[in-house]
Amino acid sequence: MLQASFIAALTMVFCVFNVTSALAHGVTARSISTQTAIVQFEYAGGDPMSYAEVLVFSPKTKEGGVEFQNGRTDAQGNFAFVPNAAGTWRITALDMGHKAEMELNISEEGIKQAAASSGISSQPLRIALGISVIFNLLAGCLLLKRSRKKVA
Repeated sequence: MLQASFIAALTMVFCVFNVTSALAHGVTARSISTQTAIVQFEYAGGDPMSYAEVLVFSPKTKEGGVEFQNGRTDAQGNFAFVPNAAGTWRITALDMGHKAEMELNISEEGIKQAAASSGISSQPLRIALGISVIFNLLAGCLLLKRSRKKVA
């Protein structure tokens, strides 16, 4: 009986790891031009955020205000816009529950500095989740075995 429970636990762990690898992605963003603001958005594994929704906020936009421009990335995860004022521009990309944000500092000469916010990597979270699932399944099997011994 314990062997069957152990095989069931391993099957569950296998299923959990396959599902989380399909659902969990980190994202990155970087500027790839100095005059026209061209930004590239990628998942942590290097795959492009193809056709992701993008919102661009000018330095004059207050929190919760209307964006300067919106659109979608291309198939390679690129998005371009031409800033019309100097200052710090905020760019956000949204795709299937994932969000990448970055700021571009625009001077009169062009882009001086691009900074992407760093999110938490999904890899440590997946490892912790897998370990937790294994321990919980083993604890459940042991409790089930112990309760059956008391009944018998």
